Amino acid sequence: MIPAVDTESGPDCASAEAADHSPAKAANLSATALKRRRQRSGLGSRLFLVLLAFMLAFAAFGLSGKAITLPVWAVAELEQRINRSLPGTAVSLGGVDIQVDADWVPLIRLDDLRMLKSGGGALLTLPDLRVTLDPKALLRGHIRPSSLRIIGAQLKAVRDTEGNFDFSFGDGALAPQINSFAELFDAADAAFSLPITASLGSFEAEALTLTLTDQRTGRVWEMGDGRLRLDNRADSLAAEVSMSLVGGGVTSAHAVVQVITEKGADRARVTATISGVAAQDLAAQAAPLAWLGVLDAPISGQLSTTLDARGISSMEAQLDIGAGALKPNAQTRPIAFDRAAISLNYDPAQGRVNLTDLSVDSPSMRLAATGQTYLMREDGTPMKGALASDLPAAFLGQIHISQAMFDPEGLFQEPLQFSDGALDARLRLNPFRLEIGQLALTEGPRRLLASGKVSAEPQGWSTSVDLSLNEITQNRLMALWPQALLPGTRAWIDKNVLDGALHDVRAALRIAPQTEPRLHLGYGFDQADVRFLATLPPVIAGSGYSTLEGQHYTMVLDSGTVTPPEGGQIDVAGSVFAVPDVTLKPAQARITLTTNSSLTAALSLLDQPPFHFMSKADRPVTLGQGKAHITTHLSLPLQKRVSLKDVNYDVVGEVSGFASDVLVPGRQITADRVTVRADKTGLSISGPGKIGKVPFDATYRQGFAPDQHGKSSVEGSVTLSQAAAEEFGLGLPTGMVSGQGRGQVLMSLVRGEPGELTLTSDLQGIGLTIPEIGWTKPAGSRGKLSVSVRMSKPPRVKDLSLSAAGLSVQGTVDMRASGGLDVARFDKVTLDDWLNASLAIRGQGQGVALEVTGGSVDLRRMPDARSRKVSRRASTPMKITLDRLQISAGIALTGFHGTISQTGGANGDFSAGVNGQGAVRGTIAPSPNGTAVRLQSHDAGTVLAASGLFASARGGGLDLTLVPQAGTGIYDGKVRITAVRVRNANVLAELLNAISVVGILEQLNGEGLVFNNAEADFLLTPKALQIKRGSAIGASLGVSMAGVYQSASDQLTMQGVVSPIYLLNGIGAILTRRGEGLFGFNYELRGKASDPQVSVNPLSILTPGMFREIFRAPAPVLKGQGTGG
Repeated sequence: MIPAVDTESGPDCASAEAADHSPAKAANLSATALKRRRQRSGLGSRLFLVLLAFMLAFAAFGLSGKAITLPVWAVAELEQRINRSLPGTAVSLGGVDIQVDADWVPLIRLDDLRMLKSGGGALLTLPDLRVTLDPKALLRGHIRPSSLRIIGAQLKAVRDTEGNFDFSFGDGALAPQINSFAELFDAADAAFSLPITASLGSFEAEALTLTLTDQRTGRVWEMGDGRLRLDNRADSLAAEVSMSLVGGGVTSAHAVVQVITEKGADRARVTATISGVAAQDLAAQAAPLAWLGVLDAPISGQLSTTLDARGISSMEAQLDIGAGALKPNAQTRPIAFDRAAISLNYDPAQGRVNLTDLSVDSPSMRLAATGQTYLMREDGTPMKGALASDLPAAFLGQIHISQAMFDPEGLFQEPLQFSDGALDARLRLNPFRLEIGQLALTEGPRRLLASGKVSAEPQGWSTSVDLSLNEITQNRLMALWPQALLPGTRAWIDKNVLDGALHDVRAALRIAPQTEPRLHLGYGFDQADVRFLATLPPVIAGSGYSTLEGQHYTMVLDSGTVTPPEGGQIDVAGSVFAVPDVTLKPAQARITLTTNSSLTAALSLLDQPPFHFMSKADRPVTLGQGKAHITTHLSLPLQKRVSLKDVNYDVVGEVSGFASDVLVPGRQITADRVTVRADKTGLSISGPGKIGKVPFDATYRQGFAPDQHGKSSVEGSVTLSQAAAEEFGLGLPTGMVSGQGRGQVLMSLVRGEPGELTLTSDLQGIGLTIPEIGWTKPAGSRGKLSVSVRMSKPPRVKDLSLSAAGLSVQGTVDMRASGGLDVARFDKVTLDDWLNASLAIRGQGQGVALEVTGGSVDLRRMPDARSRKVSRRASTPMKITLDRLQISAGIALTGFHGTISQTGGANGDFSAGVNGQGAVRGTIAPSPNGTAVRLQSHDAGTVLAASGLFASARGGGLDLTLVPQAGTGIYDGKVRITAVRVRNANVLAELLNAISVVGILEQLNGEGLVFNNAEADFLLTPKALQIKRGSAIGASLGVSMAGVYQSASDQLTMQGVVSPIYLLNGIGAILTRRGEGLFGFNYELRGKASDPQVSVNPLSILTPGMFREIFRAPAPVLKGQGTGG
């Protein structure tokens, strides 16, 4: 306090008490020290009486109300007196004024009062000190100030790192260091317990300047224009301080502090009304407010605190926080707000701060809440009881939220609002770290849960937050998705996920300084409309889930439908939309579109922009029917305009129950299951199926290149069978094909033109037979089939080539427009070594007409008739035209023309020449071993000569019958020749010469012998002719013959009887063989047929015909044929 002169204790005592306010220290003064003090006190009292007398002398001037200024010498004398009483300390007075006010209360004004240290430094500087003296004390002879008033003083306070205060006026220390609130209360009590201050009723300071240096926080506050009033009441002290504050040179503020303390009690009630105080300044003053240090904002309001010897024992506060920002350090980006308000109280027993009201209001957030927080030390233990200078390391809070709205500028499209919630969190202050144990917010049925941490790192904000939301609409999710967070992905979802309800939303946000934000987002959705491509129809009523994992975004559809222009709905369950890296610009999307639908619907979808699969193929989307399960893989950029060149795609799928009459015009294609593929090169449909009734395993290909427009192909294998021959119109007779094999087929298709089919096969597994000619290809053997078909209406086989089991066929087949065979032309048909012909098969209703149009047949090599099948059904007669029909080695029918029916076996009539000369007519008929032949001619001589059998015959009629026997080329034959003339027959001439029949010989060499009837029974084989019984009868001669002619070696062995003058001799023929008379010569012919050796038995004439058999040797026969008769 200010030193004063007391008549009882003197200035020395006053100075000592002013220097040390501790009663305990005053009690310890030695008696000697007390004695010296009384002496100095007496001196001071006498000086004071002198001054008083001087003042009384000027009382009259006082009545005028004007101040009396003491002369300099008086001031100097006063200084000297004071200084002598303060060893080690000097007092300097600038001037002294004395005034008596209207109430006759004396006032003393001291100008520029300074207390100087021995070194000259100022301990205390008071520019203007005004003292009002207690009149009652003056009447008793005591000088007691009743009030003090200081104008323009400078007060300095320093709080060290331990929370202890040092006070000073000017540049000097005012009092010993105050280390606790107990010492502060003791100092206050001591100051007002001194005799000189006993009558002091008030203390005022105006124009006060306070400098507070807080070494704990490193901050300095300059408080100016201050006003201090202290009232010394009977049982208490009351103080009020009003100051303007400039904290850190940033924010102007004002504070009014009222303090009331009961005398002798270690307790004070402090009430502060603040306006515009910086949050950081306020946070440094009390532990419950330490969390305000992270705010950069002005605070106004009122605080009520109870201080006891240990510190703050209670606190209530109502604070309004003005516009500012959350800014824990200089590196973190401020989070701005408009205003906030908080009401709190401190419960020391629990170490708990009760938040009775907490509200935040700003464009980005609106919050109303209540709750409680606990002050925590660094070691995690709670701070309980009165609070001294310690600040908490953390706050552990439990907050109940009654209203919450979040709408940071540029973050959300629409505000995020909740009407109820709770927060469990811990706030660490140094460094700043908010740990969210659980945040639960609800709005109707919507419930948001969050946990994580937010910290202020040296480089900026670091965030790790996990959130879950039970349900939300798609529109709301887009509104709440931060616009700056993955904007490309957000824009795609906003544009293409058109509607729907989202559920089980889970998000994890990771933000670290100098790195890109990372967001994991996952949610399920129902009844959502999703568009994978802007040009495709949207998915309707889709359900599924989405995830955003780091840079990878994925959406999976569990259900949903798409409706293309044709074909009905498409089930797209299992479809996936993915963005591998959402940070790319533009991001690249990968879409897996899984569809289940009709084939028409699938193709209709694939014909939409930008694909146009079917349009480019010039094919309709109604390509076929079936159930399609197709997976389409797409890769495209997420940009406003997407053209086909930007899209990579691959389509693969299956179609079940496939049927189409469009792929191959005029043909129905069916398949239980086929595979569909498409990419930029083209479209393919492959798998096993049937074309008509023919099984196949083939691939349909449609290229997308410009030169492939309207062109396609089918390539694969087909099952060849009788049904295949009928399906492809090969013109093969019914029953010709048995079994089944594989063939390779290629169909080239051109839009608007008939398709071209090429079929090849090795015929393995296929049996072929033509029973009419005895040809069979076993199923186990191989062959070669090549067919080229024009799939027109009607189809046409442009080329058919067959080679198998000795048969070779080449030709063409034309079908009728109404269906069925028109004509099949085979220019070359060869079978083994017996058939080389050209054929034409013409369709006739239910059957066919076969026409042999040329070529040759060798009956010698023709298969056994038993290997040929005879038709029992009525059939169209077959026209046969052959260049040559080989009968034997030397006999052939040429220019053969006939009409043959197969009904009941081959039968019909024909005409031909024999070896190109003699004309014959013929008839064929069925027999047990094949086809029997009857030949007739009106020129037997020419026929016999042409056949090489007998060149000397002239004219005559010929009737020849050949009946096939068992074996190849074996015939039983009968021949009859009538009215034939024989001339110049060498063998006959030798016979006649041998029997010396001159007249007949001359006749033979002349006009010739006439035989009225010649006949024979014979056996014809491919290598020989056996005459079983032969005869020739004429008027001049009768001849019988039997034997064998070997055509291969031209050897003959014949025997018989020559009967001359048969007209008479033949009378006994009834007793002999035909052609033999009663008397005749036996003869033999052996050797070359062209020059045989003739031998005659002259004595045989003596044996009558009836006895001739007794002496006749058996005729030669072919081996295995028995004896002839």
